[in-house]
Amino acid sequence: MAQTWRQEVQESQDIQGLPSDVAISDVAIDDAAIGVATGQTAVQSATHAISRHRTSIGIVSLALAVVALAIVEGLILRSNTADHVAEMRLILAAGARWAAFVPAAHTIAVCFSAVVAVPVIVVLLGVIWAVTRSAGQMLRGLAMAALSMAVVGLIKTIVDRPRPSTARGALMPDPSFPSGHTACSVVVVSLALFALHVIDARIKDSRRLADSATGESRISSQTDQVDVVDQTAATSATVETRAIAGADASSLQPSQPPQSLQTPLIWRVLRTVLTVILVIVPFVVALSRVIYGVHYPTDVCTSLVLTPVLVWCVYRLCGPAR
Repeated sequence: MAQTWRQEVQESQDIQGLPSDVAISDVAIDDAAIGVATGQTAVQSATHAISRHRTSIGIVSLALAVVALAIVEGLILRSNTADHVAEMRLILAAGARWAAFVPAAHTIAVCFSAVVAVPVIVVLLGVIWAVTRSAGQMLRGLAMAALSMAVVGLIKTIVDRPRPSTARGALMPDPSFPSGHTACSVVVVSLALFALHVIDARIKDSRRLADSATGESRISSQTDQVDVVDQTAATSATVETRAIAGADASSLQPSQPPQSLQTPLIWRVLRTVLTVILVIVPFVVALSRVIYGVHYPTDVCTSLVLTPVLVWCVYRLCGPAR
């Protein structure tokens, strides 16, 4: 192929009366430039792949380190009698001080049980799919929920910390550390925030497309007006026609639409309010589990730290390639 191209170039140069050596040298330069460009592209692709690989390794390492620390913490707490006594005092004090909050704590426990939380998670995944029309994004949310709760359950089994010595704690069938209800609340809140994020992105994309269509129609109508003015003015004077065309051409420059690309004020306020409420929810659930007498303070605190890290790691690892 390259030889045929060189022969054609040489024949064309011979017809034009140019030396064949010049044509061949030009072709060699072009081949070298193409080779350099291809090499640069390959290097950039390899660098990007290596960078993404290193990022993935770092995220996995972070998740494993946090899980290992949680297991070590749980084993230490299970065998430490002094910490057990101190935390039992906190549980009894919280139950006595906020006794009126016990019915609400029971309601919260039901809301974030598997019977209620699983349907809520399914609905949130459906919202994510309906907004993005992407099975990948929906599976990303599913992985955030499933893997995080699976790791929490695994830690519960490994540590096997007994429940607090209270009337309600004795009725709980599963281990205490870390708090499953608190972890579940973090997962539900994370999916809700993910849904808000994709809805916000969809609104911005819709407004961007609408603004683009409006700008194109505006430019088209202005161009038609310029054509009419040019045809009318051409019969009178060439100088006037050029002046009108120059003025109209300057008006065809698209205006900057930063305000139109912003999401509506009502949605921004609603999104902010919902985000604040969602962020508070896991802390309320954690406090309710202590007041209800079914978890130690360290159980819920560990879930408040561990689960967001796990959710974030899964979110990053399952994200689209950039």
